[in-house]
Amino acid sequence: MTDITELLTACEGRDGPDLAAVFERVYADLKHIAIARVAALGPAQTLSATALVHETYLKLVGAQRLTLENRKHFFTSAARAMRQILIDRHRVAQAEKRGPGLQRITLGECEALTDDTDLFDIDRALDELEQINPGLRELAEMRYFTGLSLPQIAELRGVSLRTAARDWERARSLLLVSLDPDGL
Repeated sequence: MTDITELLTACEGRDGPDLAAVFERVYADLKHIAIARVAALGPAQTLSATALVHETYLKLVGAQRLTLENRKHFFTSAARAMRQILIDRHRVAQAEKRGPGLQRITLGECEALTDDTDLFDIDRALDELEQINPGLRELAEMRYFTGLSLPQIAELRGVSLRTAARDWERARSLLLVSLDPDGL
């Protein structure tokens, strides 16, 4: 993991970091993370884990003025890119559901209504969390979208495991309140 920081700092003074080398080093980890993220979205998700990792790479490579300072910054940026890709894909899928030619039904005709939290709710909750504390939003993105463990997050943030766990509980509580304000 420390060689990621070395790869990023070795590119200082050039046009930008050599993301191809960094992605080559962490591809298996990102693929494992993407498999978990895509699986958590359910069978309706059409984006494969491989496509998510590749789109994340393209998004980071194509970013204007992207300066990645260390591995924490890399994983934070990768988490945000994965979040944006998943949200964008979800928006397109939702728009297609409401497109022309679909038969509209009333609620009375529906046999079952599901009340599950979707990506839009999570995205909105993360935006609200950023207004409260950007560091907690960053932690939540790393935990949810890159699937990093608390020890990994503590190491990336340069804090103790206890501090990371306490911050995660705070972020988790704020997200739960934001997602279901009547639930508490």
